[in-house]
Amino acid sequence: MMTRLKPEAFARARHFLKERARPLERAMFEFRFEGARADAVTDKLARFQNKDGGFGHALEPDLRTPSSSALATGIGLRMLHELRCSPEHPMVRKAVHYLLRTCDRRANVWRVAPADSNAYPHAPWWHDEDGSLARTFGGFLIIPRAEIVALLLHFSAIVPHDWLHELAERTVADIEAIDQLGTGGGSDLIYALRLAETEQLPADLKRRLATRIRSVIPAVVSHDAQEWQSYVITPLKVAPSPRSSVADLLQQDVQAHLDYVVEHQTPEGTWDPTWTWGDSYPEVWKQARLEWRGELTLGTLTTLQAYDRIEEQSP
Repeated sequence: MMTRLKPEAFARARHFLKERARPLERAMFEFRFEGARADAVTDKLARFQNKDGGFGHALEPDLRTPSSSALATGIGLRMLHELRCSPEHPMVRKAVHYLLRTCDRRANVWRVAPADSNAYPHAPWWHDEDGSLARTFGGFLIIPRAEIVALLLHFSAIVPHDWLHELAERTVADIEAIDQLGTGGGSDLIYALRLAETEQLPADLKRRLATRIRSVIPAVVSHDAQEWQSYVITPLKVAPSPRSSVADLLQQDVQAHLDYVVEHQTPEGTWDPTWTWGDSYPEVWKQARLEWRGELTLGTLTTLQAYDRIEEQSP
C-alpha cells in the first residue's frame, strides 16, 4: 500500500515555507499550491536579475556571487518558463540577450560560473583554480549548455534560428559522445533530460537523445534505499513526475522512493540537502543550507503532488 503525506505533515512543510524559506520559494509555493498569481513570483525573482540581464545573487544557493552566471540564468529562465512568460516578457528578453552576448562562440558553450566566483563564498565544486572548473565540468559541453539550449528553444522567437539549430545538434552529439553520462550526483544527466524533454527540440534530435539517456538509466540510478540519503542519482531525481520521459523505466523504484520520501520528512516539515560544503565557509553554509531546505521542500511537495502522494484534507 502506497504511503501518502498526511495533512498535518503537509501543514508542517507549508509552515516552514511560509515562515523560513526565501520569499521566492514562498511565492512559488503559493503559485503551485494556492492559486497565487504568476506575477507575485516574478516580483520576487526580479530581485535576482542584474542590469546585464543575467541572474545571480545566490539564486543557486551554493554560488554566492552577486554577478550573473549561466548557471543562475538557466534557473531563472526555467522559472519564467514554468510561469508561462512569453518571449516578450521583459525579464525573459533581458535574460536571453545576456545568454546570447555571453556565449563563447568559438566553442559554443557558456562558462557555468562567473570569473569572480572565488571572491565570494561558494561550494568547493564551484572553485576555479587555473581552469579547474572547465575540467570539472567537461568543458561545459553539457552543464550548463544542455539546459540553456532547452530554454532558448522554448523562447526561440527571439533567438537566431540557424545558430540555435546548429547548437542543438552539437549539444546532442556531445551528449551521445561522452564516455560516461550520469556521474556523481547526476547533474549532467538531469541537464540532458531537460533538453530531451523540451517540446521544441527537433524530433530526430529528440529520438537520438532519448536513446542515449534511456541506455544509461538502469545502471546509473541508485536502486538501494540505503544510498538515498547521500548524494546519488535517485529515482525521483530523474523522474520527478509521472510525465518524465524515463518514468516508465523506473516504476517500482519510483514508488519505493516516494514511500521513502514521505517517511523521511524532518520534524520541522522539511527535506534537507544530502550534501555539505565540508569545512568551507561554515557560517555561510548555514544560510545556504536554510535556502536549500526551502527549495528542496518545495520541490519534494511538487513531486508528491504530481504522483498523487499528498492526502487530501478531510472536509
